[in-house]
Amino acid sequence: MLAPLPPSSAPAPTGLGAAVAAAGGRLRALVRVLRHRSAVRRLLELDDRALKDIGLLRGDVLGVLARPLSSDPSAFLLVRAVERRAAGRAPATARQPVGRQRCRV
Repeated sequence: MLAPLPPSSAPAPTGLGAAVAAAGGRLRALVRVLRHRSAVRRLLELDDRALKDIGLLRGDVLGVLARPLSSDPSAFLLVRAVERRAAGRAPATARQPVGRQRCRV
């Protein structure tokens, strides 16, 4: 009796099988993006304070929803929230706008 081939050594599908596999992959990706867009749309139900608590602004959410349907908005929001949190942790001197001097008395 022959042992089944491990998944990694199985031959890649060709012809119609490859086309069906590719279409299935694209369909799964589209469904994932649509689910993420729905979850991001629900963020608009939060007030501005709740959005700020998670590192976002209402404009961030509206901006990613305006992107093309094929782009995953949750990835963009994650990057934006991380950037905003990192900027908030910077030392006070680093956050001070350029051109403004501290007043020393």
